[in-house]
Amino acid sequence: MFMMSATELIGGPINKELVNLRRKYHYSEDVIHRLAIYYGIFRAIRIIEALRKPPRNLAVRVNTLRADPDRVVDELRATGVNIYPSRIFREVLFIRVDGPFEVKKVNKKVIVKDRSAEGVLLGANLYAPGVLQIEEGVEINDEVNIVTRFGEVIAYGISKVSYLEKNLKGLVVEVKESIYRIPNLKTLRPFMAGEAYLASMAATQALRWLNPQPGENILCISPSAEDLAYLIQLTRGEGFISVVSKTELEDLRIRESLRKMKLEQYEKRIKWHVIDYKYLKLESEAFDVVILSPRSSKIGLRPRITAFLKEEDIIKLSRLTKLLLDKVVPAVKKGGRILYMVPSLDPAEGEFITKYLMNTWKLEPLKGSFRWGSVGIKEIPGGDRALRTYPDIHDDIGFYASLLQKP
Repeated sequence: MFMMSATELIGGPINKELVNLRRKYHYSEDVIHRLAIYYGIFRAIRIIEALRKPPRNLAVRVNTLRADPDRVVDELRATGVNIYPSRIFREVLFIRVDGPFEVKKVNKKVIVKDRSAEGVLLGANLYAPGVLQIEEGVEINDEVNIVTRFGEVIAYGISKVSYLEKNLKGLVVEVKESIYRIPNLKTLRPFMAGEAYLASMAATQALRWLNPQPGENILCISPSAEDLAYLIQLTRGEGFISVVSKTELEDLRIRESLRKMKLEQYEKRIKWHVIDYKYLKLESEAFDVVILSPRSSKIGLRPRITAFLKEEDIIKLSRLTKLLLDKVVPAVKKGGRILYMVPSLDPAEGEFITKYLMNTWKLEPLKGSFRWGSVGIKEIPGGDRALRTYPDIHDDIGFYASLLQKP
């Protein structure tokens, strides 16, 4: 018995149209087809078009352990930042993303890697690790365009290197114009002082839905530093938190980010663990709450200029998540909660994970009263009690969260 991918099951005009869409949007036929199955082809195209652009506003959380949101707004406005408070969550602010703009076109080009392109699109300078190729003839102080590997011009700037340099280091292109623009947040005092940090509205809603309490034993598996910081805020620094990371690098990045947010005193209270999830062993019924943010396709993050995953990649990620949950669920106390959240629009990483937990572990999905987002795909069991945000509807990242209780 063998498995065929989505695109292998179809042919003729449909397959040709998927190829055309791949060439236009730089998303694989499998990704497009899977989105089309669950959302319809025209909605899938709208979703992909939204994913390839940044949201109109960037959400910023204020670290309420260190600052008052109103004061942060006043200070940033005084520096010229176009910022305003959320009407939904008091600790959330919005910074306007300007654009799209026309970018000056020149003859010389620097080709950027996909992941770095997403930052350059918003005005970030290009550094050596993000360079794919420097075209022949580019010299120091030349005007250049930064282009994707598909030839899309996303920025204009001044080269700081020569094409003859073999071992690139540091700044390669100082960006002068980009399609979209945001303030350089790293230079603004509230961000430097750990009083504010970027975070999605979707994750904010999910963590508020969880409603973690001071004194609870909370296990976080591969959390983002921003969500871990918010968890500390919500528990007023009085939760008993354990963090499990898969690699030393992941652990280091989370801890360094907490220090940059000036949360060192809370970082020291957290129990830190690094282990390959294949060898993860947890004490039975040790935790009141588990927050799981597993590795995923991330077909929901914005801006996402390319997505060339195959269907088997997405299915494999879903399977690995189920294996991880099989190790995690027994560690939850009776009556305890699991918050599963992932920046993905594919139900294999969303609603079908909830269905698995309901069928295999008899967990009960809890219904939320959401102030942001909407419910998941209702036709899949548990979807009507999940949280979803859609880039084409909410102008947020594509996101899924499910809160389940152990009987």
